Amino acid sequence: MFGNKGNRQIIIWTTIIGGFFSSLVKWGSEVNMPPRVPGEISPPAAHIDAWFGWLGINSHSLDYVYQGATVLGAVTLYHWLFSFAFAFVYAAGSYYCNKVRLWYGALYGLVITVVMHGFLIPLLGFRNPVYDNGATGWLWNLNGYELWSEILGHIYWAVSIEVCMIAVLAHFSRPIRGVWRS
Repeated sequence: MFGNKGNRQIIIWTTIIGGFFSSLVKWGSEVNMPPRVPGEISPPAAHIDAWFGWLGINSHSLDYVYQGATVLGAVTLYHWLFSFAFAFVYAAGSYYCNKVRLWYGALYGLVITVVMHGFLIPLLGFRNPVYDNGATGWLWNLNGYELWSEILGHIYWAVSIEVCMIAVLAHFSRPIRGVWRS
């Protein structure tokens, strides 16, 4: 599917390393620029509650306390799994179309912001900002703070996947079949 064994290794290692580091980068960017106002449920928490509630699993099922701070374990795991999935999409997509890597991955981050936070999450009913009286949180309805947090966070996140991909490519440092460069 992805040509030779070397190409598959690059995709796998970029997925593993890029998924791990990018999840930390996205999480860290939200510490400095929280996308939501205090007390407002995050889309991942709303997803977990809606999709797994019937199993007795909710957004607080895996919470733990670290140095007196409660950490939302299920929401963290959810973000980590998505980071691995989107790192795979980035690596596999870049094999077929080098344009995915435009601006060191920043374009990918912008596209993910628009698709996920602009349309899919609101379409599924998981974003209704309290500052907009519960209206559907389409991209054009988000306040500037949330919009900038999501845009910059996804750019940092995507660029970190690209940096990991560059490191993986450098590690293998041999001719690689596929469309890795134009």
